[in-house]
Amino acid sequence: MFVKVFGYTLEDVPTGKDWLIRAYPDEGARKSALEIWLQDIRQMGEYQVRPRTFNVFCKDGSSKKILFRPMTIKGGMQFIVYEDITERERAEAALRESEERYRTLFENSLDAIVVMEPPDWNCSSANRAALDMFRIEGLQQLVSRPLWDLSPPTQPDGRESSAVAEEIVKQVLEEGGRLFEWTHRRDDGDLFPATVLLTRMEQDGEVFLQATVRDVSDYLRGEEERRLLEAQIQQTQKLESLGVLAGGVAHDFNNILMAVMGYAELAMEMVSPQSAARSSLREIITAARRAAELCRQMLAYSGQASFSLEPTDLKELVEEMAHLLKTSISKKAILNLNIERGLPPVMADPTQIRQIVMNLIINASDAIGDRSGVIHVAVGASRCDERYLKRTELHETLMPGLYVHIEVSDTGCGMDAQTRSRIFEPFFSTKFTGRGLGLAAVLGIVRAHKGAVKVYSEPGKGTRFRVLLPSIDGSEAGEASSAVEHGRMGWMGEGTVLLVDDEESLRALGARMFERLGYSVLTAADAREALDIYRERGTEIDFVFLDLTMPHMDGAEAFAELRRLNPDVRVMIASGYSEEDVAARFAGKGLAGVLQKPFTLERLEEILRGLAPSKVV
Repeated sequence: MFVKVFGYTLEDVPTGKDWLIRAYPDEGARKSALEIWLQDIRQMGEYQVRPRTFNVFCKDGSSKKILFRPMTIKGGMQFIVYEDITERERAEAALRESEERYRTLFENSLDAIVVMEPPDWNCSSANRAALDMFRIEGLQQLVSRPLWDLSPPTQPDGRESSAVAEEIVKQVLEEGGRLFEWTHRRDDGDLFPATVLLTRMEQDGEVFLQATVRDVSDYLRGEEERRLLEAQIQQTQKLESLGVLAGGVAHDFNNILMAVMGYAELAMEMVSPQSAARSSLREIITAARRAAELCRQMLAYSGQASFSLEPTDLKELVEEMAHLLKTSISKKAILNLNIERGLPPVMADPTQIRQIVMNLIINASDAIGDRSGVIHVAVGASRCDERYLKRTELHETLMPGLYVHIEVSDTGCGMDAQTRSRIFEPFFSTKFTGRGLGLAAVLGIVRAHKGAVKVYSEPGKGTRFRVLLPSIDGSEAGEASSAVEHGRMGWMGEGTVLLVDDEESLRALGARMFERLGYSVLTAADAREALDIYRERGTEIDFVFLDLTMPHMDGAEAFAELRRLNPDVRVMIASGYSEEDVAARFAGKGLAGVLQKPFTLERLEEILRGLAPSKVV
């Protein structure tokens, strides 16, 4: 056995000292080992000496780890039993390294990893990613409950989550593993889609399950955005192709109509007033004019119609068209108007905008049909960012900013997604033959005006069309009138205003007024958003313009919170109440000013003069 372990024969080591020298070539190590052995031997008679391990060099030069056990047998004989534990130590070290590697992977994994144990397959451990994914503060909230407890009662396909999970566990125990899709529920109630790899594991004869969960919300969201982008590109290309086709047909057809109408009118001049042919010629001319109107709609769709652009007040235009169309819509439809005042003008062709309004209202009337319903027409203003404009029907690159919108909604039959995808195609119609260019013309006119169209519709829930047209400032509306107004004011402010109002149209209008007076404007839809903005950019903001009445947190509460953030903050309050009442409510609290709604630009200028540095221009 000695020869098998160390490789030395008795001839190689005739004395113990020779073997010791070879096993420990280093004199210091040899001396240390010898002292320990001799000490253990001396103490064996007094009490049991614990085993010791030593690294020993063998004949072939290799090193082995040996376990030495000093022993005493009956009769007082003392000797040492040795055991080669090299491989066992190596295996244990490899096991420790493997366990450490697994623990590192377990803890550092970006996926949630949950271990479940029999018989109920409750969770026994989980990594940090699992706690974050399920929004659980501590492991104790997860253990002793199965993973499918963190799921809605039913999956999207209608099956009970617990029953499906039971089937999956049974299959994994038999087959070893399964990858599947699952809808989980976070501890705060939010649902999220996930892929789950459930694996059967075994250690020391014990079976357990390991679930690796990956939240695929971002992936699916990205796929949906990519799909929408591809659909938008395809729709844009289709509309452009149809526009080119419609424009080409309209141009050629106009040339033919010119000949038909011209010769028909010449023939009218040549025949006698009493001629029976005159009525036929008159019908030819009428039909040609109708065809010419059809061509104009085709040209409008293709964006090639000739427009006469001028500053246009949409309020007056829509009120006029709605009044004229009341007699043309369904007798069972009620036409309601909601038109804001003080809207900025748009640069548009009034005739073409009338065409938009007429087509949208007639389309709404057709959607209501013979049933009772309501057509709602609204005109307002809103600030549109790049993200919102990209999701409109044209999908073209438009400049973010203030847009005036015409919105026509109805309580009619609504549309499914397939119908919605085709409503702007020329000659597509769900109505009787002869319709189909109305909405196509609307799209063309809006495109020519650098605007956008947004459509909301569901079957049985009606339809809403929103046409967005870019507003213009005073300089675009007319240099002369701008110069007069600018000269009258003669004052421009400087700095940044944080404008807070829950009404979208009022935020847009207020922002334009402040910008007209020389200020940069930040806007917030409510007090909470305003506080977040002020925390981030308070050093840039010269004063805050607060609406007094807002949901969640009113102007008074917001004012108090702003003062906590910055005791020197300057705040103006706008309210429908009288300035005196509001000022009395905030007496002694350091309010910078009060403005009663509705207010004029001149009144706003008057208040601002005392708040910030200004320049006369």
